[in-house]
Amino acid sequence: MTAPQGGWKLKRDSLSKLLIYFKDGNVRTLWSLDWKHKYSKFLDRNLGLARLRKKVTEYGTKADAAIIYDKQTGNEIEKYFEGTPVKKDVNV
Repeated sequence: MTAPQGGWKLKRDSLSKLLIYFKDGNVRTLWSLDWKHKYSKFLDRNLGLARLRKKVTEYGTKADAAIIYDKQTGNEIEKYFEGTPVKKDVNV
C-alpha cells in the first residue's frame, strides 16, 4: 500500500486503534500513526503499535483500562490495566 493522493489520514489509514477508559469515566479513542510522515511510501504496523504503547505508559494509572485493537479485523491485540499489560488466557 503506497500513500494515497493527499497523504495518510488517521481514521481512514490507521492499522490499529487504542481505546482508553479513564477512572473518571471518560473514554478516548486514539488511532495509530503507522507512518513517519504524511507522504511515507509504506505503513509500518510496529511503529504505530510502539506509539500507542507509549501513550498507554504516559496515561499510566490515570487510565483504568486500555485496549489496542486491530482496526481491520476488530480483534484485540493487547490489553492494559492501570498501565500494566494483562496476559490473555488462552484456555478461554
